[in-house]
Amino acid sequence: MFFTILIVFIIFILFNFFNDLNKDNYDLQGQAVDEKFSIVVVAINEYAFIGRGKLTKLDKRSFNLYEVGGNQIIHFVYGTGHLTIIWKYKYFQKEVVYEKQFNNVRNISVFQQERIAKVIIQEMDEVINEHKSSILKEGY
Repeated sequence: MFFTILIVFIIFILFNFFNDLNKDNYDLQGQAVDEKFSIVVVAINEYAFIGRGKLTKLDKRSFNLYEVGGNQIIHFVYGTGHLTIIWKYKYFQKEVVYEKQFNNVRNISVFQQERIAKVIIQEMDEVINEHKSSILKEGY
């Protein structure tokens, strides 16, 4: 009995997962993931790279934003209706990695994109300041 319930539960989870992936495919049919979140990308590019960041598409659902020779790279991943931003920042050869996931962004508005950009920039600003401070205290 337990085994049957477990199998049904696993099938249910897999069905939902693949259903969400199909929704992503439909969602990204006419536009790339960087276009879907263009307001977020532009805002982060302005903050991190003064607008000079370059975009490298990795696959249909992910891309990197970085500046050649820079000290940070921002990785965007979109899947099952969620956007994950992984921001890596190097200071005196010591790297800090910050990751944040934004849920239910399949049908995202301009206002929601602006809010995501504001949140991630504000949080990363704090992470960078703490990282720099801790390194300078250590005597790098």
